Amino acid sequence: SARKVSTWSRSRGHMRAAPKRLAAFYSVLGVSFIALLLRTLLAQPLLPFRLDDAEWSSTWLLTTVADYYVSTLCLCGVIVATDGWRVGGLWAALCCVLGSAFACLWVVRRLLQRGTLRLAGSADGAFAYD
Repeated sequence: SARKVSTWSRSRGHMRAAPKRLAAFYSVLGVSFIALLLRTLLAQPLLPFRLDDAEWSSTWLLTTVADYYVSTLCLCGVIVATDGWRVGGLWAALCCVLGSAFACLWVVRRLLQRGTLRLAGSADGAFAYD
């Protein structure tokens, strides 16, 4: 019995630490992308477009791909937190591997199943589709 309480207390402490670790992960992810974007802007200014320049095009292509995956990982965090590791993990993998069409499908699924995109604890009426 004492062992169960000890294990439960440790797991509760672990659960309290998880949001801080995730916040740190997403902070590093965001700051890293800002650094990449600034580096890209300094090395290859966005304007004027130089579509005939292979170096400019490849640099901006890679920056755009990084931007997509940073945004996708943020959405994947919401998906996994909402649907759990098994179902949410599958949706997250689909979003990461097969792209934004699956992110749209997840949003449609959530709207049809729950009638809202609102997260628990959101302000009343914020983005409610009732």
